[in-house]
Amino acid sequence: MLHSNYLKQLDLQDIVVFINLLELRSAKRTAELMNVSQPTVSYCLKRLRGCFDDTLFSSSQGVLKPTTKAEKIAPYLRVVVESVNRCAEDDSSVSPQAQRKIWRICAPEYFELSFLPQALAVLSRTHGNTSLHLERLSRDLPVDRLISGDIDIAIGFGPGYHQMHPELQWQPVLSDDFVCVTSQGMLASEEAMSLDEFCASPHVFPTPWISEKNMVDSWLDKVGRSRNVLVRANGYQACVNIVAAVPATVALPARLLPHLRIAPGLKVCKPPLGFPSFTLDMIWSRDRSDSKDISSLRTLVEAVAQTLLTER
Repeated sequence: MLHSNYLKQLDLQDIVVFINLLELRSAKRTAELMNVSQPTVSYCLKRLRGCFDDTLFSSSQGVLKPTTKAEKIAPYLRVVVESVNRCAEDDSSVSPQAQRKIWRICAPEYFELSFLPQALAVLSRTHGNTSLHLERLSRDLPVDRLISGDIDIAIGFGPGYHQMHPELQWQPVLSDDFVCVTSQGMLASEEAMSLDEFCASPHVFPTPWISEKNMVDSWLDKVGRSRNVLVRANGYQACVNIVAAVPATVALPARLLPHLRIAPGLKVCKPPLGFPSFTLDMIWSRDRSDSKDISSLRTLVEAVAQTLLTER
């Protein structure tokens, strides 16, 4: 039952127009994509504005910018379209056993290196008709895509690294510490770098997910220190290779060391005292908690995490 009579004026095309405007930020491109006229897009937007009592989009230098209300209602409208699409799927001719399933995960390189090989090995034995599709974790969690079901589970970092949404559920599955891999000269201790040594060394900054924020520099800022980042690299192995070529240091998750080729001569030692640790978190939509696929995928990730815990 609809809570407002105004919502009765909406049809599915209005909702699709809204989603395309949100993604394309252009009425012209939305009209071209949907093969409708621009006046039609304008009329749909007018009806949407009346139903939600909000302008929804404002124009700035030819680009449509969503209002706070538009961003708030977007995940729910995506669910509407996704649900309608699922209703239209014709799977009557294929038995459930023969259907191929795709579980979609959004995760950083950490997951690909440490979890993915074992997850696929388990999957091949237990869910032979299921495959995993991975997307790279961006700066922000894909909240709307998690809620709509376009992504089944996201893998992120914690505690408190990502801004959580009230309609998302999360669970830490693994904890990890950092180690320093360095080609710097003599250290005062072979077991650990001091804070002075760490800050004096040029650093290679791994950016295996798309984000400007990182735990190391946030910690240094809290203790009133900073470091010199020599270069940013897109993967952990690339960072290690750079450190092997020039005098520098890279801080890496300790559990990734077995999955990387560490060149002879590089030192692996503990970071300065007080260095942050982190958790790897599994995140999914609360509304999909009872889904069989979500439950199976969570069990898979938990099983691999338990294996990694016993290996260390």
